[in-house]
Amino acid sequence: MSYEVREPQEQKISVELTINEALALTGVRFWQNHKLEVDAMQKIKKQLEEQIIDKRRNMQ
Repeated sequence: MSYEVREPQEQKISVELTINEALALTGVRFWQNHKLEVDAMQKIKKQLEEQIIDKRRNMQ
């Protein structure tokens, strides 16, 4: 799946993460809980997909 935003200014999204999820995305390793990083990435991907889908609906 590839998406390209064709607008001159960058769009922004908001994703609510726990402190530990945010830390996991910066490279901090939680050896007992790798799921933190996975969950954080899933939240980001879900928000991106929702925004792209909403944008496409508005264009039609």
